[in-house]
Parts: sequence; C-alpha cells; structure tokens
Amino acid sequence: MKIAFVNTSRGWGGAEEQMLAMALELERRGNSISVVARRNGLVQQRFEHSGYHVLPVDRTGFSAVIAPFAAAIRAVKERFDIIHCHRDHDLLLGALLAKPRRIPLLLTQHCLPGKPNLFVYGLADQIITVSAYIASGIRAKLPAIGPRLGVIVNGIDLHMFSDPDRNFWGRHSLIGFCRPLLGVVGAFYKGQDELIGMLPALRKIFPQLALILIGEDDSRKPALVELAERLGVAEAVVFFGRIPREQMKDALAGLDLNVSAFRNEGFGLTVIEGLAVGTPFVGYRAGGYPEIVTCDAAGVLVDDAPAFVEAVVRMLRDQIHPITSRLDNCASVAAEFTLSRMIDAYETLYGALKGRA
Repeated sequence: MKIAFVNTSRGWGGAEEQMLAMALELERRGNSISVVARRNGLVQQRFEHSGYHVLPVDRTGFSAVIAPFAAAIRAVKERFDIIHCHRDHDLLLGALLAKPRRIPLLLTQHCLPGKPNLFVYGLADQIITVSAYIASGIRAKLPAIGPRLGVIVNGIDLHMFSDPDRNFWGRHSLIGFCRPLLGVVGAFYKGQDELIGMLPALRKIFPQLALILIGEDDSRKPALVELAERLGVAEAVVFFGRIPREQMKDALAGLDLNVSAFRNEGFGLTVIEGLAVGTPFVGYRAGGYPEIVTCDAAGVLVDDAPAFVEAVVRMLRDQIHPITSRLDNCASVAAEFTLSRMIDAYETLYGALKGRA
C-alpha cells in the first residue's frame, strides 16, 4: 500500500518520533511511505536522513499560498492509497492531497485540541486518537464527529529497550553522588515547575535526591533555574538537555522513578518506555496516564501534590521486592503496548478505508 504521511510541524517531538517508528515498521511490512513536510524543517531533515522520499512544502511567505496546490498536483502523480495526517493543523493540506482522487484521508491526533473546528475535522474520513482521553475530549467538543472517531493506542518496539545500561547516570559528572534519581522527559511546560516545588519536602527525607530534566526548552529554562535557586534546591535540579533516541533506554533504566506532574498528557509514551526497562512511574491521575498505569506494577497515580510527595517517598523506600521482580512486573505492563500491535490496527484500518473509497 502506498501511504503519504503529512506533518508540517516546525519542530520534532513525541508525535514525530512515533510517526518515524510507524513508517519504519510499515515499510518493513512491505508498504511504501512518503512524507509531506515543511521545507527545511526537522521533519523533512530527519525523514530524508532515514532514507524516505519527502515532498517539501513552503509554509511561510508568499510561496506558502501556492505550495499546497503544487503539492496536490504532485500527489496526484504519486497515486497514493491513503493520506495520513499526523497533526490536525494539516487537515486542509491533507484534503487538497486527497480529495481530487477521492483518496481516504486519515488523521491521527496525538494531543487534546483546544478548539477543534467542525469543518476542518469533518474533512477527515476517519479520526484516530492515541488515547481514550483525547477521543472523549474531542467527542465532547464536536459531538457530530463521534461516529468517525476511533482509538489506537501508541506502542513501542520492545527490542529497542532490551539490555539497557543501568549505570548511565553514574558516568555523568552532573549527577555526581546524587541518589535517588527522579527523571522527567519533555518540554518544560509539562509541570517541571511543580516537581521542583516538591523537592524541599523530598530532600528532607532523601538529602541527596536529584531531579533530572531531560529535554530542551531554552525559553522556559531561566524561570525553572530561578525557582530552584529561590527554593534552595538548585544543586538538586539537573538540566541534562536532549538525549538521543538510542540512549533513552539507558537514561530511563538508570532512574529510580520516572515522574511527571503534567495533567494534560495525551498518552504518555515515555511512561511505557520507562516500564519497558523496569522503571515505575509516579504522576497525576489525569490525561492519558490512567490508561497505562492500571496496576501497582506500573506505578502510582495521585490527585494532588502532597499525595505525589507521599507516593514518591513510599516507592523509594519500598525495598521489599527484588529488582528482578520489579523488572518483570514493569515489563509485563509495557508488553501490552507494542509497536507491532499498533501497526496491525493501522493496517486493518488502511484496508478498510481503501475498501470504502
């Protein structure tokens, strides 16, 4: 099957990482994947680096006016079977690519949209969300879209997370002798300030505890640095920056706990990745997290900051079960969210959409 992925985002985040993982597995199964991406953007660069055929489109300046129509002409020549958008802001472009040849148009929505537009969402033949949380949110805002909504949860390639280096952090001078280690992955709008606010209470019990912030967010970093200094916990906050995808398993495996104070996570891919290497999770009972953390083996979900601190303390003190038992329990939860299972569902959906066209 010949599929066009459409994503003209400026940056590169979890949705784009998952999009690349999907493309690799779909091609391994014999499908052909092309990508429509913003000219000179990270999506174009990284997919071209991975060997994919990319159709670049301009999204700024005067040329952005005609670029979608030029892309539509090229798409007609490509004779795609499916147009698959990975951001809702690309649905108008996706419709231009799909409608002239009556190609099925699919949207995968990775986050809860603030104000989804009925006309724009109505362009899609099928809308897939990566969690029931997102699906219910869209359904509440756009009831008419309900019959077109479905859920296919994200999955990971478990082989990518085998045999991690659990001493990853021990080799970094930024960490020193700090222990235990809490880690959070993501841009700095995802509740990192709240986690820093919990550190004074946690450091009273674990004086050498450190919070490692994995990710890059230069615009928000100064405010977090100032907060940590004001609370007297600057030495406990490590701004580690971006970690390459291939090293993420080592970074997560070296943590004592994977944590997040974000209440609006669409799914929580890094939660699964942490579980795959045996690192449990502590977060709020919100967003997509309750769809992953459904048992004690996966971690703890709480409702407020005091309960969050209490859960972290309890889990760090819990040395009853040997580490091999913890690893097995976490891995058994992660095994429910595999890339193979996710792609099975998408291939079934592609076939159904093509059959309806």
